[in-house]
Amino acid sequence: MAVQIDAVAEIQKTFQLLFQRKNWMLALPILVGAAVALIVVGIVGVLAFGSLMGGGLGAMSTGDNRAAGGLFAMLFSGLGLLFLVACVVAVVAGMFGYAWAYAAAEPVWQGSDPDISGGFSKAMGKLPQLIVLGLIFGVVFLFLGWTVIVPLLVLLFCAYALPYIIQGNQSATGAISASINLAKNNMGPTAMLVLAVIVVSLVVGLVSGIFGLIPLLGWIIQIAASALVGAFNILAIMRWYNLLTGTPAASAPATTT
Repeated sequence: MAVQIDAVAEIQKTFQLLFQRKNWMLALPILVGAAVALIVVGIVGVLAFGSLMGGGLGAMSTGDNRAAGGLFAMLFSGLGLLFLVACVVAVVAGMFGYAWAYAAAEPVWQGSDPDISGGFSKAMGKLPQLIVLGLIFGVVFLFLGWTVIVPLLVLLFCAYALPYIIQGNQSATGAISASINLAKNNMGPTAMLVLAVIVVSLVVGLVSGIFGLIPLLGWIIQIAASALVGAFNILAIMRWYNLLTGTPAASAPATTT
């Protein structure tokens, strides 16, 4: 039987909880994951494609079409493979950042501060499953991310995949299957969760985008706001997962001090 959730009240409680005590620190793992992803892709992109373009321009200036063709062949062989590996590492880094934040958030709904160091250790213990989950999502979004319906369906039916890995000790494929079943059996509450995640992301993105017009400061505000939205999403997904699966942490009231 589907669990009934007062979505509006729970979202308000989650938003308030994010700014209590040190709970804002849940944004830090997400920032770290995003930073590692950007650095890896940026360095490989600059080195690989910078050298490719430099060599290509040199070959074209001397009229050596064979050399230019060889450089473009490298793009789809060695350099292309290197950039693909960098993208895979970036996806895994981003996934790990969210898993780290999720694991660190477990004490929050019990009235304690985030366990950043403990969350890191727990996420590291789930690294093989996180890599597989990240690769699955990466492939799906690579080929179908340009659509609207597929990302929405992934968000709707796979919202609980990460909780099933971190809290439920499932494999990546087992977590996806369990998440689909949980969402399917609780479509109403899950749809409200997805709607809340989308609305909060759009509103914060719009506001931070306005601040983004301010040089440097605006960019910093956008990054911080994006990480805080990620932390909010983590807390909301954890709350829904706990309520829908009857996890004891769900009954622990959040403090308001």
